[in-house]
Amino acid sequence: MKVHPQRSHVKGPASTPPAPARIWGLLASEADRVVLFRRAPTRWTRVYLWDTATDTLTSGSWFHGRLYEWMSDLSPDGEHLLYTARNESKQQQALAMERYGVRMWSWTALSKPPQVHAIGLWNASDGWSGGGAFQDSRTIQVNHTDLTKQQLIRPPGFTVVPTQGGGRVDTVRHALRRTGWHVTHEPEQWIGMGEAHPFTLRKRSLELNFICDQRYHRFVRYRWLADGPAPDLEGATWADLDRRGRLLVARAGRVFIWHGGQETELADLNADQPLRPAQPA
Repeated sequence: MKVHPQRSHVKGPASTPPAPARIWGLLASEADRVVLFRRAPTRWTRVYLWDTATDTLTSGSWFHGRLYEWMSDLSPDGEHLLYTARNESKQQQALAMERYGVRMWSWTALSKPPQVHAIGLWNASDGWSGGGAFQDSRTIQVNHTDLTKQQLIRPPGFTVVPTQGGGRVDTVRHALRRTGWHVTHEPEQWIGMGEAHPFTLRKRSLELNFICDQRYHRFVRYRWLADGPAPDLEGATWADLDRRGRLLVARAGRVFIWHGGQETELADLNADQPLRPAQPA
C-alpha cells in the first residue's frame, strides 16, 4: 500500500485535539477507482485517488476553500473528476480576473484526480449555476445555461451539454444511481425535516440516509441490513460497496475495508495537514 500524507505540525500538550477529518468518496462505475475528499481544517480539502484493485492510496491536491463533494462526480472510467468549488477570497478573485477577465468566486471544474488543476472550467458565480454529472466518460452535463459566457476552459475531447429549460441535474443522486444505489424512500421535502424524513437509498445490504435538520445541518447515516456479522457504521461519514463487494467505510478521519466479517484499516488521514500553498484551479 502506498500512502503519501503530509504530516501536521506538533502541538503542545495543552492543545485541544482537532475534530476528526470528514471524508466522502466517489466510486467509478466501470473501474476500480475511488476519489476521496478529506475535509479539515474547515476551509481546506484534500483529494485522494484510491485504486481498490491494489488498495493503493495516492495523495493529491490541497484546495483552500470549499469543495462540494455532493455536487461532484467521477467519470465511469475513473479518469476525470467534475467538481464544484467556492473561494470568496480577494486573492482568488484577483487571480480569476487576471487569468480569465471575470469575477469568479464559485465554479465547476474538470480535472484528473487526485489533482484539482482545471482542464475544463465554468464560472458559477451567478447564484444559480454549478455542478453537473457525467453522462458517459466523455460527455458532461453541467448546470450552466450559457456556455458562451460561463465556459472559461473548454475541455479537449469532451462533449459538454448545458442545462436546458432551467432543470438542474441532481449530481449526488445521479452519481449514486450509476454505481448501484436505488431510492427506497423520498419524502416530499426532506430538507429541514430531520431524521424522521430522510432521503433513503439502498445498495445491496447497505442503507444510506441523507438527513437535513431544521437548522439546515446536513449529514448522512448508514445501516447494515444483512443478517450475520455487521460492520461498524456508527459515525461513518461515507460508506459504499466496491466492484468486488467489499464494504469501504470512512469514519473519524480513517478509511477502512470490511470484508468477510473482518475490518482492516487502510489509512488514517487525520494527521494530513496543509503545509504548503494550495494548488489553484
